[in-house]
Amino acid sequence: MKHLPLLLASSFALPCLAETIVITQNGFDYSPFEAQVQVGDTVRWEWSNGTHDVASGADCTEDGVFYGLLRTSNPVFEYVVDESLAGQTVEYHCTVGNHCGFGMFAYLIVGDVNTPCPGDINGDQAVTFDDILELLASWGDIDPDKDVDGSGTVDFGDLVGTLANWGPC
Repeated sequence: MKHLPLLLASSFALPCLAETIVITQNGFDYSPFEAQVQVGDTVRWEWSNGTHDVASGADCTEDGVFYGLLRTSNPVFEYVVDESLAGQTVEYHCTVGNHCGFGMFAYLIVGDVNTPCPGDINGDQAVTFDDILELLASWGDIDPDKDVDGSGTVDFGDLVGTLANWGPC
């Protein structure tokens, strides 16, 4: 019994410890091309050669979320992933010259990015009999949450689409 308070205290979730994810720059590449990160992690870009930088934004256009230099005088840039980016895929690139146009861009995948799972009507990350029951209960309805094939009505096409994706997502 004297260990009960310790046991109870340890049963509460402990905060996750943030990690440092290292991305290296080499030539016109960032490696890895896609880095899985979590909110609170530190992303550390490390310079290896040339004059480069790191700027958030899609299609070679800066969006101002983060920016840092990578060169001899500043060989490391670090960014702590903000919670506003949770669940997003964040593109970043080099703004020097036409480096981005030469393919110098990459991605941060922040947290769990939901992957579509057609037929998972109840959202439990698996297509099962429960999804079929929900689909049948809405048969003939105009219900976008259960309209798997996007036809506008819950019908045979949705049943086929659900069965085609049977199993875990």
